Amino acid sequence: MTKIVFHKRGEDFVRIVSEGHTGYAQHGEDIVCAALSALVQGAAIGILKVVGVKAEYRVNEEKGSLDLVIPKEIGTQEQHDCNVILGTLLASVKDLREGYSEYIEVEVK
Repeated sequence: MTKIVFHKRGEDFVRIVSEGHTGYAQHGEDIVCAALSALVQGAAIGILKVVGVKAEYRVNEEKGSLDLVIPKEIGTQEQHDCNVILGTLLASVKDLREGYSEYIEVEVK
């Protein structure tokens, strides 16, 4: 199972942690894990490369983990853009979870 935790401070997203492989199918054939990975990595790329926020970003492919931390000292526009991207990610993950609830867990703290 993959667990994704969205951390917020007030209304702002400040961190996302995704851990574990979904276990839907064998490695290389797991469409749920592939879809989830594409969503999470796409959001990270949006924050790092499109918005240009110098977020802490760690990936461990073996463990199936990703940790993205938004810095405290970013501008209002950058925080807004991060909120839009991570809000879209949250909605997308929840939508994917509807069809694959035994493989994906989502939490907002």
